[in-house]
Amino acid sequence: MYYYCKTKLSGYVLTVSLLILSTIAFGQTQSDVDSLNSVRSQLIANNQSTTEVDLLLYQSGNNPTCIIRQLDNYTFTFTPYHSLGDAQREERVNLRLKAHYAFLNVIDFENNFTSVRINCNEQLTPTIINELVSHFGYNGYEIH
Repeated sequence: MYYYCKTKLSGYVLTVSLLILSTIAFGQTQSDVDSLNSVRSQLIANNQSTTEVDLLLYQSGNNPTCIIRQLDNYTFTFTPYHSLGDAQREERVNLRLKAHYAFLNVIDFENNFTSVRINCNEQLTPTIINELVSHFGYNGYEIH
């Protein structure tokens, strides 16, 4: 019961915070960006989606960090904050990035283009992950 009430309350607080923050998305000050980052930290702590806050950060010129889940030494997944498009875009992204990065096996858009799975033929390093997530508008990454 306590968990349900806490989750419900944090959902209401999050919704109100996002509504307020979304009205000030353009022309943000540093305190607005700090507020967005604070809300984002709360969402991460509650294991909730940061997509809306990430989009607001991106629109304000402050690219968010990517939250990845490393599946093994060669594969990781993440959820992008903007639309990925369709199968044609998936093919173009794969061709373009595979031509540029010899270590890349495949970028797979999963769950109806709402998440990304990246597989490499070399062991993942921070440099490899940073290079790949930067193509999706992220500034660095966090493993969760």
